[in-house]
Amino acid sequence: MKILIIDDEKNICGTIKDIVEDEGHEADFALTFEDGFKKLQNEIYDVIFLDIWLPDKDGNEGLKDIKKYFPETEVIIISGHGNIENAVDAIKNGAYDFLEKPLSLDRIILLLKHINDKIELVRDLKYYKFDLLKRYELIGESDEIIKLKRRIEKIAPTNAWVLITGDNGTGKEHVARLIHLLSKRSNQRFVELNCSAIPSELIESEMFGYEKGAFTGAINRKIGKIELADKGTLFLDEVGDMDLVMQAKLLRVLETFEFTRLGGNEIIRSDFRLISATNKNIEKEIAEGRFREDLYYRINVVPIHVPPLKQRKQDIPLLVKHFLKESCYSNGLDLKEIDDDLMELFIEYDWPGNVRQLKNTVERMVVLSESDKLTVDDVPGFLKGIKNDDFEIISMGLPLKKAKEIFEKNYIAKVLKSNNWNISQSAKVLEIERTYLHRKINQFGLKKW
Repeated sequence: MKILIIDDEKNICGTIKDIVEDEGHEADFALTFEDGFKKLQNEIYDVIFLDIWLPDKDGNEGLKDIKKYFPETEVIIISGHGNIENAVDAIKNGAYDFLEKPLSLDRIILLLKHINDKIELVRDLKYYKFDLLKRYELIGESDEIIKLKRRIEKIAPTNAWVLITGDNGTGKEHVARLIHLLSKRSNQRFVELNCSAIPSELIESEMFGYEKGAFTGAINRKIGKIELADKGTLFLDEVGDMDLVMQAKLLRVLETFEFTRLGGNEIIRSDFRLISATNKNIEKEIAEGRFREDLYYRINVVPIHVPPLKQRKQDIPLLVKHFLKESCYSNGLDLKEIDDDLMELFIEYDWPGNVRQLKNTVERMVVLSESDKLTVDDVPGFLKGIKNDDFEIISMGLPLKKAKEIFEKNYIAKVLKSNNWNISQSAKVLEIERTYLHRKINQFGLKKW
């Protein structure tokens, strides 16, 4: 660390300087506040020992100036006339600690160790945050991605609530985490609740938490997601899948920021920033009575749409190279290359599962290929035009509900085709009622070919 001592007693400066240097740190001193402040303007110091009684400035006033212009520098106030009032004022004004003269050697060494530990921790957190930002960086140079980046940069530092829309696999959670990392709440929790992954009868306890004995099996108190998100960010993924009863309960919380745990009476307040995401057309859901209009207007303060991959195909080469490097590194393999013909195939394909499907496909090819260069020969069947390739559905990384819908649609279509679209015979094979089969045909938009 680099340390500056500002004290009008030269022998005090010399004593602290010797202690500091014996501990392996650099040290400098000044006999007036003016000289010390000039040194601060020309050098970066980690710690300042500041005398509260200086010939040209009151130490507490000097402390305010230092913290105003150099907020990350730690200041230790020293005084030969120490009293509780001075110590309290110094701490209020941002001092790390307050020392009385005669100075204790052991106390100075201990303070320097604590400050050094704090500086290293802050540095580690900065590196960690930088790594996270790199991890959630948006890859691409298309107009769509540039617009998305600018929108995120503009709204992230605010407390505005955000609704992220986009197809499955476009990276809605990725965008939500990036907004959090660029926000003023980045040092607090990012709490995620997937509204489609939790059964409707359990989502209330996940969201609000519960007290011990609230219901059978509640053997301990559980803190809910809303409470965990206090001072941080609450991310409601697939909010469009939340049932109407839960929507009403959520709306009350969003209006008051207050709630109670299941089985409890204590009113709990949580200060969170809300980010929601959905792959559904919420306005259509409202028209069909499946989503509350008042909740939609509450959560949709700032809309962000994440474009599908087929609308930004010029980003595919950058994404492929990024996923290639990532997959090789995470699997302990030497970096592989991509054949030009394969890259063209990647660009031509529409990627219904979007970025997630592209990433999963690249990783599969990296792991299975024995060559240093990936070629068209390495691609899974769906990229070669083979119908109903199981890996196509797996690579899309779909929620179970959506994957089941795709399988159901494909299976019903096969049965109808094999029975020459005879509804009665097909219903018999499927072991369902004819009326139910008609509903499924309409639901999936199946047509005779």
